[in-house]
Amino acid sequence: MKIRFPIVCAIFMSTLATSLAQEVRRAIPATPTPNPFNAPRALPVNPATPQPTLSQQSILNQKIPTQSSAESKRDSASSGSAAEPDENTKSRVANDEIRLAPSGNPEGENATDPAKAQLAIADGLYVRKLYDLAAPEYEKYLGQYPGDSSRPSAMYRLADCYSRLGQDAPAINTYRMLISEIGAGEFVGSAAFRLASRAFDQKEFPTAASLYAKAYENAKSPEIKITARYYQGKCLELTNKKNDAKAAYEEVARTRENNPYRDAARLSVAYFALETNQKEQAFNLFENLASDAVKPVVKAEAMTRAGILAEDLKKRDRAEQLFKSTIALNAEGKWKQIAQLELMRLEYDSDKFSQILDSYAKNLNALGDDTKPGVLLIVANSYREMGKHQKALEIYNQLIRQYSATPEAIDARYQRLLSLDQLRDPSLVKEVDTYLATGPARDRTDKAKLLKAQALVQQNDFALAAKLYLELVNSSLPDAYKADCYYAAGYALSQIQDKERSIQAFSGLIDHFPNYKNVSKALLKRALLYQETKNYSAALKDFSTIIQSNGNSEERETALLQKALTLGQQGEYAGMNDTFQQLLKEFPNSSGAAQASYWIGWTAFDQKRYADAIAPLIDARKRNPTEYDEKVSLRLIYCYQTLNRSSDAAREVDNFLKNDPKRISLVADACRWLGGIFYDAKQYDGAAKYLSLIAKNLDKTAFDKVVWLTLAISENQLQVFSEAIPAAKTYLEQATDPADRARGFIALSLAQLGAKQFDDATKAAEQALNLQPEGRLNAEARMGIGEIEFARGNYENAAKSYLSVAVLYEDPEVTPRALEKAYHAFQQAGNQDQASKTLSELKSRFPNYQAKSPAAG
Repeated sequence: MKIRFPIVCAIFMSTLATSLAQEVRRAIPATPTPNPFNAPRALPVNPATPQPTLSQQSILNQKIPTQSSAESKRDSASSGSAAEPDENTKSRVANDEIRLAPSGNPEGENATDPAKAQLAIADGLYVRKLYDLAAPEYEKYLGQYPGDSSRPSAMYRLADCYSRLGQDAPAINTYRMLISEIGAGEFVGSAAFRLASRAFDQKEFPTAASLYAKAYENAKSPEIKITARYYQGKCLELTNKKNDAKAAYEEVARTRENNPYRDAARLSVAYFALETNQKEQAFNLFENLASDAVKPVVKAEAMTRAGILAEDLKKRDRAEQLFKSTIALNAEGKWKQIAQLELMRLEYDSDKFSQILDSYAKNLNALGDDTKPGVLLIVANSYREMGKHQKALEIYNQLIRQYSATPEAIDARYQRLLSLDQLRDPSLVKEVDTYLATGPARDRTDKAKLLKAQALVQQNDFALAAKLYLELVNSSLPDAYKADCYYAAGYALSQIQDKERSIQAFSGLIDHFPNYKNVSKALLKRALLYQETKNYSAALKDFSTIIQSNGNSEERETALLQKALTLGQQGEYAGMNDTFQQLLKEFPNSSGAAQASYWIGWTAFDQKRYADAIAPLIDARKRNPTEYDEKVSLRLIYCYQTLNRSSDAAREVDNFLKNDPKRISLVADACRWLGGIFYDAKQYDGAAKYLSLIAKNLDKTAFDKVVWLTLAISENQLQVFSEAIPAAKTYLEQATDPADRARGFIALSLAQLGAKQFDDATKAAEQALNLQPEGRLNAEARMGIGEIEFARGNYENAAKSYLSVAVLYEDPEVTPRALEKAYHAFQQAGNQDQASKTLSELKSRFPNYQAKSPAAG
């Protein structure tokens, strides 16, 4: 028995090993296929919020895209975890990794071979999970039979025993020895997979990548190969070997059948395209994945990503469809909310603000913390775009209060300033200071300062506003807004009469931004400031630049006007006149046309070209009667006087005084002139009209005494004797020369005669006779006495007075008139004899005289 027991035991153990070997599966990995490691990527589809563009309008009032939330940022990375197999699938793949034991006793192999017998002992213990007993048996086998053909399987099982016993170092060394010694084969692939999984768990991705490659090269199972290839790609991706990773993923993606990693690989390939900014390709990859992905959550992610890319590629309709499809899919996870957020962004960019608010109201309770900040920001911005700034402020404040640490809250702190600005809230300056104290990014700092500067202008704090604007010209603002700041600084400084610094600000704009849209306005502002500071040469240079470089613009129109005025200021009237003519030609309806016409007329007037002055002066008054009525009328009256156009002058005087009779002193000379003109023309009504204007409205010492005499004579002719008497008396008060006084008494006598004041009339006539003992005035006085006597009915005395004129004075006009009147007086006296003699004398002395009365004939 002692001899047989070892033999029986050996036979038993060999048989047992052979029978149990069929039950032994090839080594299950010591650790399961590792869970995917999250590999964040850093290239968003649209990584930055676009800079807003102003205009004019202003940089601060334009619609500003909403900041993405942390969860919905267009990050091109994906862990792929949602697309990878679940734990059951991975475990099944791992358990099918490799079968360890030979399938029965190979043909021709000696069952009593000591090496095989020893291996059978070790395998029997291994199958029974007696790893502590199996390990030394495998060690004994490997030590005693180094050349045996089953060495690879024994090494693999020994390593697995060490691993299951918690002896990691021996296990790793044994796997490595297997790979090193054997080099290739199924057990090498399995060992490499085990080591790769361990390295992956420890984030030793370069090592894991090479080991997964070894596993892929040596594995026979398609599932094992595809798993190893996928995780090889993942390790390469995590070591930033993107091209190699992409090649691995693309290979995995090409395997359609029995490939649980296909969607995950396709997702990664799509993200790679996104990372390299191949948006069209990425869009196609995501859209294709969305069409046939196995898991709804993967479909949701792919559709959402495709929608975001469609929006970037200006395929807005397709983007909207994809987002709506994602929402309708109602898959678990974050992508439905992200799609809702992106759809709201799309609607925001399309100014569909009402739809955004409707969607927000419907989904308010379903919003998660990942997307709610982004939604609140879009909603607040939508209220602001709709002009509902109070409601916008409520939402901004809610966002800041509930999600203070999010990027959206940071953005909201700035965006709310825009609503305060639109509301002209008096607290805006303080609010901006509070915002600046939070240390925002430089671009937002500069925009906030711009808001503050604008608010200061509204509060008329021009000095501080100018200071801020000048700081902002060296800021991070876009050049267009730096130019705006130069312009605003120039304006603010001009408001506090700091003309030199205002000129400097406009010069900074002109020098640094010569192509600025409002550079002509800045040139005009600077030119006007030069004009005010009497730097006329600089002003003219700027005006000329504007005229040369601008078409039919307001600036060109103003520059023409101001250049002409500046030339006039310097006495360059020819240039002034030419420039005004150009203004009227190019801008006939210019607001400065009246001014231009006036100065054109003024120039002609100054040069004594009175006929040329009339038309432009009339045009100036017609265009702006309030400004030019008096100036033009006075010059027109003078022109008409000089040109002897009395009717035109009279019309101008009438209109001038009709508007304001108190202005008679301004046209006294014209009235005197008109009175004389009408008097000489025997148009006594006209003469009396204009002379009485002077007499009744001005101090009697304010004009020549002859006005009173002419007025008295004209009123006598008009038989307005009551008016003629005071006029004649006023004349006599001023007259000192005997001849002048004689004329006054003659006029007074005739007026008193007309008023039937015969005694006074006689006295006045006698005063004239005394003052002028001879000559024409004496004759006229005698004629006057004759008229008085005739009026009294003393016809003989009247006749004698008339005859005395014929005797004492020889005048072709007065003498025959005196004879005629004597003839009539004798007739009235009934002295026909003397009447006939007088008539004969008249005919003999003045044969060509035409009698004034039929009786004289």
